[in-house]
Amino acid sequence: MNAYFSDFMINMDSIHELLFGIITEIWEFGLLMVLLIVGGNGQNLSWWQTSIVYQVYPRSFKDSTLDGVGDINGLRSKLDYFTNIGVDSYWLSPVYSSPMLDFGYDISNFTDIDPIFGTLADFDMLVNETHSRGLKIIMDFVPGHTSTEHEWFNKSVNREGNYTNYYVWTDGILLSNGSRGIPNNWLSVFGGPTWTWNDVRKQFYYHAFIPQQADLNYRDPNVQEEMKDVLRFWLDRGVDGFRVDAIEKLYEVENVFLNEPVSGLNVSSFQYEYLDHIYTSNQPETNPTVKSWYDVLKEYIAMDNKDRYMVVELYALPAVRNLLYETGGSPFNFDLIDITPNPTGYEIRDRILNEYDNLPPGKWPNFVLGNHDRRRVSHKYGPQYVDVYNMLLLTLWGTPTTYYGEEIGMREAYISWNQTVDPWGRNYGEEQYEQFSRDPERTPMQWTPGYQAGFTVGPTTWLPLGDNYSTINVQYENETAGMSSLKLYSQLARLRKLPAFTLHRPWFAFVDQNVVSYIRMGGGEQYLVAINVGKMNDTVNFRTNITGNYVATIIAYTPGIQNIPSNLTLNLTSILLRPGDGYVLKLTPVSPGSAQGMKAGVYLYAHIIIMLAVLHYTNIINII
Repeated sequence: MNAYFSDFMINMDSIHELLFGIITEIWEFGLLMVLLIVGGNGQNLSWWQTSIVYQVYPRSFKDSTLDGVGDINGLRSKLDYFTNIGVDSYWLSPVYSSPMLDFGYDISNFTDIDPIFGTLADFDMLVNETHSRGLKIIMDFVPGHTSTEHEWFNKSVNREGNYTNYYVWTDGILLSNGSRGIPNNWLSVFGGPTWTWNDVRKQFYYHAFIPQQADLNYRDPNVQEEMKDVLRFWLDRGVDGFRVDAIEKLYEVENVFLNEPVSGLNVSSFQYEYLDHIYTSNQPETNPTVKSWYDVLKEYIAMDNKDRYMVVELYALPAVRNLLYETGGSPFNFDLIDITPNPTGYEIRDRILNEYDNLPPGKWPNFVLGNHDRRRVSHKYGPQYVDVYNMLLLTLWGTPTTYYGEEIGMREAYISWNQTVDPWGRNYGEEQYEQFSRDPERTPMQWTPGYQAGFTVGPTTWLPLGDNYSTINVQYENETAGMSSLKLYSQLARLRKLPAFTLHRPWFAFVDQNVVSYIRMGGGEQYLVAINVGKMNDTVNFRTNITGNYVATIIAYTPGIQNIPSNLTLNLTSILLRPGDGYVLKLTPVSPGSAQGMKAGVYLYAHIIIMLAVLHYTNIINII
C-alpha cells in the first residue's frame, strides 16, 4: 500500500462511528493504524476559487498618456504581467465618470468611463485582451452614493418626477431663530456631520462620506432598478464579477431624527468612531438588496453557463459578515488586515481559525492583507515581514486578494500636507492628516529602476513615488540573481494551484509567540508552511507535531534566508526561523512504498484525522 493518499474529503455524518472506533482503539491500545482511501478531489472549483484576485488601483498602475495618472491603456499594456506572475484575475477600482473628489468613488455616471482613464472603446479592448489571456476582470460596484454632479442628483434637487426621492432628503429641525438645523448627530466616515443643506431644494441631503457623495435612497424602487441596470450594462460588456463597495452604509433608518449613542471611545467628537452607528450601519434591508444584485448575475450565468463572482466589502465580525453568504455573494474577510501591529503566531493562527470555524457549511473562505484604504504591509509590520505575509496569504485555503505592489514589497512614500489629496486626510487638517490619509498606500506602481519608476514618461506623477523604488521594482526583482519578493510571489502563485493548497482547511502544527506553521494536504502530497512573524529567532523541532519519518524538501523560501542547502532539504528536528523567515517544505515519506514510508504517511494522516474528529465532536469546526 502506498504511503500517499489522495485527497480526503470527509463526510463526518457517514464516518462518525468509524472515527470514534479508531480513536478508542488508539486510546486503549496505543495503536496508530488508519486506512483512509478516498478517490478524486470531490470538488469542482470555479475560477474565483482557484485564482488570486489582484487589486488594480488604476490611477497608480500604469500611465499611457504622460499626465502622471494611470489609465486603462496603461493597464492593457501590463496584462502579460499578471500571467507572468501567476495571477488569473484582477479587481479594477473605479474608472467611471467622476469629478475625482474621492478619486473615482464619487461617480457622476455609472455607465461611462472617465476621460482621465480612457473611453468605453478602451475598456472594451481591455476586456477582450483580458479574456484572450485567460484572465478575469472584476469591476468595482459603488452602489451607496453618487457624486452630487450626477444627473440623478440634479433632477432630485429639482424634484423632477421619479427622481424626487432618489436621495435621502429631510427638512431637518426648526431652530428657535426660524432657520433649519440638521436632524441628528450622525457622523460621516471621513469625519463631521452627514447632512448638507441644498439651497435650491431647501432641504438637507444625507452623505455617509464627503458632502459631494450623496447617498442613494434604496427604499425607492426606482433606485433599485437603476442599479440593477448598471450591473447589466457592465455584464453585457463582458465583466466577470463585481466587488461591492461599502455595503455597511447602504441603508440608514427611516426615522432620521434618531441620534446615535456615543461609543465611549477616546476620540474627538468630530471623528466617526465617536458614535456607535446603530442607525446608519448594517441595516436589515441590506442583504435582500445584495441578493437582488446577485440574482442579476444569475441571469447571465443561466444564459451562458459562465460563473460570475460577487465579493462584498464589509468590515464586521463573522456573525454579521457571514450572513452575506445567503445572498449568493461572498463577504471579504478582513481579519488579517485588522491584526495588532506586532502579532504573535498565536494571533495569526486564531484569526485564520476564526474564518474557518465560523464559515457556513459549503461556503468558500477568503483572506485579504491590504487594499487602497489600509496601510501597506511594509508599513504595518516592517519591510522584512512582507514576504512571510505573502507566503501566508497564498498558502491558506480560500481566495486571496493582493493589493497592487505587495508582490514586490512596495514601501509607502512620505506625503507632505501640501502633497496630500485624499479627502479623508484633508478633512483632518495639517496637524492630524497623517493619521487618516490613504495617500501613502496609493503611490504609483514601481516597474523599473529608471525614470519615474517606469510608471510614466511624463514629467510628474499624481502622487510621489514610494521609497527605494530603484531596487524595489518589477524589473530589478525579476533580473536579480537570487531570490526576490516577486520571484517568491510567483512561485507561491503557481504552488497554490495544486490540490494540496486549493482543497480543505490546513492543519496547524507548531505555533508559538513567533512562529505559525501548518500542513496543507491533497492530491497525494503534503506540505509544511512555516513562517516567523515575531521579533525573535526560533529554532523549531517540527517532529513534536509531525509523527513519522519525512524528508523535508524546500519548495519556496523568503529572500532573507541565506545558506540554502545544496540538496534543498532541512532536518525537521531543528529548523531555524529568524524574524521574517518562511519556508514551504514538501514532506515526502522516507522510502515511499516501504513499511517505514507507509507507516510515516499513515501516522501523519491519522494525526490529522483524529484531530478533526475530536474537534468535530466538540462542535468546534465544520468539515466539508
